[in-house]
Amino acid sequence: MSEAQNIILIVDDTPTNIQLLNSMLREQYKVKAATSGEKALKIARTEPQPDIILLDIMMPEMDGYEVCRQLKSSPLTADIPVIFITAKTAVEDEQLGFSLGSVDYITKPFNPDIVKTRVKTQLEIYNQQRKLHEENKHLKRRVSNEFSDYIEPEIVSILEMGEGDGTEFKSTLRWNLHTDKADKKIENACLKTVAAFLNSDSGVLLVGVDDSGHVLGLEQDGFANEDKLLLHWNSLLKAHVGIEFMQLIRSQVNGLGGKRVLLVQCLRSSKPVFFRRDNDEIFYVRTGNGSNQLKPSEVIAYLDQRESE
Repeated sequence: MSEAQNIILIVDDTPTNIQLLNSMLREQYKVKAATSGEKALKIARTEPQPDIILLDIMMPEMDGYEVCRQLKSSPLTADIPVIFITAKTAVEDEQLGFSLGSVDYITKPFNPDIVKTRVKTQLEIYNQQRKLHEENKHLKRRVSNEFSDYIEPEIVSILEMGEGDGTEFKSTLRWNLHTDKADKKIENACLKTVAAFLNSDSGVLLVGVDDSGHVLGLEQDGFANEDKLLLHWNSLLKAHVGIEFMQLIRSQVNGLGGKRVLLVQCLRSSKPVFFRRDNDEIFYVRTGNGSNQLKPSEVIAYLDQRESE
């Protein structure tokens, strides 16, 4: 997630302090504000959640320490980084803040350079940790070789990770966006990816998404409805990948960013899978963020290696 997309929640009962911090950060981030601990907790639990919270300590009714305790005690908000912003400069106050789970402690009066640098540093750490968490979750799914019921936030995480050995994006299923005509080569590219995933360590194909992860949707493929799109796609799989491998492929249309995309999950096959079309039988494997064709001699060596693994 880029800086421009990160959300910062400023919590302070003094509007002047909120305005000051907002002026420092609004050019780089989306800024939200709360003037009480109760309002801060409500915003923190609401989607989209803040990516970092700048939290004042001395507030009436519920001080910042208590707000931090409640944030860290809830699985929904525990991972959101908290930076205390306060006029309290005693060492014991700072130690208490860190013991409650804060990641930093900034004292007033605010130095703009210090605020920007510390916020940027903590966001970079948080974004990297979140990316690693999603990559690990995706890897566990692949290793388990089981289908998953992806929800929209998880698909968004796949887009953010980008293409790799276990993910690939295709703009369309069959329509050439340059010539505005149906194109068999487009279908072949999607089928090739499926065969490569089956021969490798499983993977997810997203159709209706460009190479950069921008959601385009399926409208350009011109099917009358989603059922006809899936019928066409499943017919292609049976004819050119093999009906015997259909149990290892799950295809479904999902909502994503107000549009619809085709999500194809492919599990690892214990048998070799050949892409068959135009009297050719081609063996593909996944290499990095692309699919690689193996020569007949390489296929045997590859299958022997897989069996030994």
